[in-house]
Amino acid sequence: MIRRVLLSTLVTLAVMSALLIFMNQEDDWANCSGTAPCSLAFLSNNPFSLRCPSATEVPDDTVYWQYQDLSQPQTKPRTFITSGYLRQHRMAMGKMGRRADLRSGSLIMDKAETSDTGLYLCKSANSTLAAYQVDVQDSSLLYVSHRELGESTMPNQSLTVNLGSSHHMVKLYTRWGPWQDCDRCNIIGEQKVLGFCYARLSQDMDEDMDEDEALEVNSVTLPCGLMELHIGQSLPRRGAELQYQMCREPCAKEEIPVGLPEIDDWWSLGQETAFEWMEPREKIRQVVYHDIFDNARMTCPGASVYTPVLWQRDSTFITRRGNIDGRHWLDDAIGGGIYEITNVMPSDRGIYRCWVHGRRVASFQLKTPEMPPVHRHIKRRLPQGITYIVRTFAMVFVFSAMVEIVYA
Repeated sequence: MIRRVLLSTLVTLAVMSALLIFMNQEDDWANCSGTAPCSLAFLSNNPFSLRCPSATEVPDDTVYWQYQDLSQPQTKPRTFITSGYLRQHRMAMGKMGRRADLRSGSLIMDKAETSDTGLYLCKSANSTLAAYQVDVQDSSLLYVSHRELGESTMPNQSLTVNLGSSHHMVKLYTRWGPWQDCDRCNIIGEQKVLGFCYARLSQDMDEDMDEDEALEVNSVTLPCGLMELHIGQSLPRRGAELQYQMCREPCAKEEIPVGLPEIDDWWSLGQETAFEWMEPREKIRQVVYHDIFDNARMTCPGASVYTPVLWQRDSTFITRRGNIDGRHWLDDAIGGGIYEITNVMPSDRGIYRCWVHGRRVASFQLKTPEMPPVHRHIKRRLPQGITYIVRTFAMVFVFSAMVEIVYA
């Protein structure tokens, strides 16, 4: 039981610290405190976190979060989680509440869904402490590329839309976050960077105004899903991007502070804190049994598209540049956090280890039965001549026996 609680705590802390790195950016990734919502994008099938810094200034049991589906603006925001317990609702609110958790007033959603796109409000009594417009982008549309393989990222797209009697230019592009840490140190490893689909909408275009000029003057920038809701029109399907490159970083040794800082310190520091400040005392060790030709699926706890993840098969480190064959592959939708094997064979037996933020968090021992023996039916045939001789002696023996019986 203690082991499960510790693991759950580590996963939660890892998610929050990784999202801090991604959200701590320039441009209009603004501080989202106050009543005016800011816009953020996340990826489905991964957790996401929304901070509520002012929650520490009010009584703990007064903080709650509300959600509003922006595709139905006539509906009012509805409460789906409060401090101390989950408020159960029917239909979508109950499903959302079961996936939600609070840490010092900040919201953590487990395994985001595209239907989670909408307005989120952190409130206390009748006061709004923070507001977000969230676009959860479909992980099935994730575009993956590798620099060392010569694979390029997606090009920008531009199109014209008609809003009433006016013409507007829309530019679809990828807004990149920072490069994550290398997945290992002192040797060549891999690192990834995540980018989301964003759309920039120009104001009403004059006939003599070119595309770049139109987009620079009083333009509106939103994640693609929110832009569709903003203009009331569908845009070309474009997903988030994930790019990999080779890397080599020295192993940094940092002093481990006594105790753990408060969650608000993690937000303000904007550093990857969870696994740097807390060494897991227990790691998951699991024996996995699979029959021949089964499909195996091993999930690395705490891994997501926002965290550096590393896998090792026996003594071989796994990279996307090589040593992944047609049956062995990593699920890019959660940043390589799931190791999958199709049609398991005896040669797949072994130890599979995973690291998150440079710390080993799990080991899986894959076991399989032996291959069933193949029984071949071999027809033994006597030479044709010997067969005739045996038959002749048999007939003579039978004839002799009949004669003796007649004359007896």
